[in-house]
Amino acid sequence: MEWASALFKLLIFPGFGFLFCCAVLSEWFDRRLMARFQGRVGPPVFQPVADFIKLLGKEDLLPAGVNEKIMAALPIVSLAACLTASMYIPVAGVSVPGFEGDLIVVLFLLSLPSLLYFLAGWSSVGVYSMLGGNRALLQFFSYEVPFLMALSGSAILSRSWSISQIMLYQSSTVWGIFVQPVGFMLALIGLIGKLKRDPLDIPKAKSETTAGPLTEFSGRKLAIWHLTNQIQTVVGIFLLVDAYFGGGALKNVFPGYILFFVLVVLILSSLSMVSAMYARLRIDQYARLGWKRLIPLSLLQIAFIVWMGKGY
Repeated sequence: MEWASALFKLLIFPGFGFLFCCAVLSEWFDRRLMARFQGRVGPPVFQPVADFIKLLGKEDLLPAGVNEKIMAALPIVSLAACLTASMYIPVAGVSVPGFEGDLIVVLFLLSLPSLLYFLAGWSSVGVYSMLGGNRALLQFFSYEVPFLMALSGSAILSRSWSISQIMLYQSSTVWGIFVQPVGFMLALIGLIGKLKRDPLDIPKAKSETTAGPLTEFSGRKLAIWHLTNQIQTVVGIFLLVDAYFGGGALKNVFPGYILFFVLVVLILSSLSMVSAMYARLRIDQYARLGWKRLIPLSLLQIAFIVWMGKGY
């Protein structure tokens, strides 16, 4: 019954069903925690699901002059890229059919939603959409390079570009965060930029660009875009746990799956805390920060790993 097992993994765990549940729970936890930081109560636990269902029932409107097929394909391809990337990321010790170099494939797939987000703005006819698309592309070049270089440090440290091998190496030696804390900080900042969260929600700044590239989207298309962002959040956090915490593997202390999800909650809480503490940056400020601060730091942390004699 290999086909049944493969179908279960694809649709239930660790496939779409599991990711959907994690996505809506993380969205609720994030909004609830943000509300507490701001002195509010926050939404009930079913609110993300209610919002998703409400958007599915909304009328799907498109402005005149846009290509309907492209506008429909962009959110679907973006969601498919996130779901495909999740297939190569071990979750709570569950083995996946990985291969040498799957980290590169995952990083490429996780970059596709950002590029498609830019194309969503340029495929629209609205001024706010095009302005948000320009900002999204400029922000992409500012965070993607240090994000890739930060995660490359874990690969160099373990002498493998396989996520599973990186986990095994760290579980038998020491967690990557203790060797390269700067790399983890850079990866976390890159993830914030990739998810377009405060203070790096520059492309979709409500007071400046309305909803940015998604201004002209509504109904089912907008629901898929929001679901993509929620799933990208949990997939990105899972990747950080595997790359810097060895997937939560800690012998003779806790079961791996408990520590894995504890680390996931801690990273998600850190994202919420950063969003509540800092105001949004201007796009020129973040571009200078990325190229003058983050990229040199990422080069230094890679040089430090090689100097330690852990690299190739």
